[in-house]
Order: sequence, then structure tokens, then C-alpha cells
Amino acid sequence: MFKSGKLLFLFLMLAAGLVLGGCGGSEPAKIKLGMLPIADNLPFWVAEQKGYFKDAGLNVELIDFPSALERDSAFVAKQIDAGVGDLLAVAAMNNSGTGVKAVAIAQGIKPGENRFAVLSSPKSGITTVEQLKNQPIAMSLNSINEYITDRLLTGGGLKTEEIKKTAIPKLPVRMEALMKGTVKAATLPDPMATLAEMGGAHLIVDNSQNTVAQTVVIVRQETLDSNLPAVKKLMKAYTRAVSDIQADAGKYNDILIQKARVPKDLLTGGESSLRFHFSQPELPTEGDVDMVVQWMTQHNLLKSKLSYRDLVNGRVLEK
Repeated sequence: MFKSGKLLFLFLMLAAGLVLGGCGGSEPAKIKLGMLPIADNLPFWVAEQKGYFKDAGLNVELIDFPSALERDSAFVAKQIDAGVGDLLAVAAMNNSGTGVKAVAIAQGIKPGENRFAVLSSPKSGITTVEQLKNQPIAMSLNSINEYITDRLLTGGGLKTEEIKKTAIPKLPVRMEALMKGTVKAATLPDPMATLAEMGGAHLIVDNSQNTVAQTVVIVRQETLDSNLPAVKKLMKAYTRAVSDIQADAGKYNDILIQKARVPKDLLTGGESSLRFHFSQPELPTEGDVDMVVQWMTQHNLLKSKLSYRDLVNGRVLEK
């Protein structure tokens, strides 16, 4: 027979073991993020630096890719769970059988975010949209670059058939061709657009007055189905980082210089400094998605028409 004191001691030890066992039995949810060297990813870098992922109980691995093509290939191979891209990439992957969804806009909620510009070479003499009629414009074809060019130039008065295009996919090569005058015009994103202007290129039109250049947070459908709570926590950490950036954007210039390869001089030029703006995440509108699908259909980039539900998942941002 156990004495009552010994029995109580054993009971307390057993209870403590159960509690400790319950606390240590689960690992933090793991999410793999595909990262490109672009400013759009700044909130994820800030969240990592400040420990917001760990605060949310997540184990987030940031995996670097040099190009969107390699990032998208990693989505197809199920090597990553999420990343920042554009709606054309979301539609293209679904079109080829890889289920992914846009869960939030990253850049482009407000005009001027994620700036793209159509510019003419310094000695071209071209300063207006009308002068670009039937002039070859360098860009990456069948991509967000071409989509933005079409939207900006048709919005400026050109007809679709009056927009002539020449393929120069690699950004450094495209910028060099523009500055040397090998091509009379090109479409460039920031920070290269700003660098080109500083070098004498003429700004013809940009998206500072509209939101045609949206990027989105993309998540694999399998990850949403199997681990929705973790994805919600990921976006809460992202949102927390956006608030920090909104409070003091210049505080994170070192990250932009190191990770997004933004030239230091562009961020530290006082009044003329380049500024990257972020808004609290929200869903793409049906109108924005429909325009992308319509453009891709017209360019024979889709096998069948995709719906808003095919491309966007609203559950992640639900309260």
C-alpha cells in the first residue's frame, strides 16, 4: 500500500510529465518562400529580420531564385509553398496544371507602387506616346512587361496594332540597348527606370497614375488545403512588417540594397531619393483579374478561360 503522501507525489509527477509532453510535441509549421531580388519582397525580408515569423509560430525558409522562370519552376516541382509574382504567372501556372492562387496584392494597390515606365533613348528625339507609333519597343514578351506596355500605351492613345515590340528579355541588356540607342524605346521597372532617366532617357509614360503593374502573393493550392492556418499566420507577419515599412520606409534601405540590389545612391539622394511604397494587403479585384485573363486569351497564352475563383483565394485574408 502506498502512503497518501507518496501517492500524491507520483500523481503530481505524472501530471507534470503530461503537461511537458503536451508542450513539446509539435514543431513550428514550415513554409518555404521563393524569393526574387525585387523590392516587392521587402515585407517578407523585414518580417524575417524582426523575428515576426517565429513570433507567429512559423518556421519560414527563404529560398533565393535569380529569375521568375526558376521561381515558377520551383512551384511546379513543389519545392516552394509561396512567393511574390504577378497575375500572369498565376494564370500561366494554372493553365499548365500547377494549382496556385493569388491570396493578396503585394504591390500595386495604390497608383505608383511597383513602378514600370516606357522610356525612349536619350538621343531618339521621342518624347510623347504618339511618337512611339510603329516604333519598336524593347521588352520581355508574353510577360507582365508586355501586358503593362500594352495597357499604358493604349491608355495613352495608341491602337494595339500600332504598338511594335522587340524581345530583349534580360533587363541589363535591355537597359544598355536603350541607353546606347540600339533601340529607341524600352519598358523598364524601377530601379532601372529611374537610373535610365538619370542617364538621360526620356520618360514617355509610367503607372504612377494607375495600378496596372500589380504583383501578388502566390501560394500553392496544396499548401492552402493542408496548412491554411500557417498561411494566415504568414500573412499576418507580412502585414505587421508592412506597418513597420509604412512608419519609416528609409529604415530598411540596407535590406533593399543587399537583397533587392537597389543602388545605394538611389535611396540616399534626399528629395530625389527613390521610395518604395507598400499598402496593407488586400485581394485583387475581379476587374483586374478579368483584364489579365482577357489579354492572355488575346495573345493565345491560355488553353481555356480562367475565372476569378480559379486564380484568387480569399480565405487567407479573412478575419
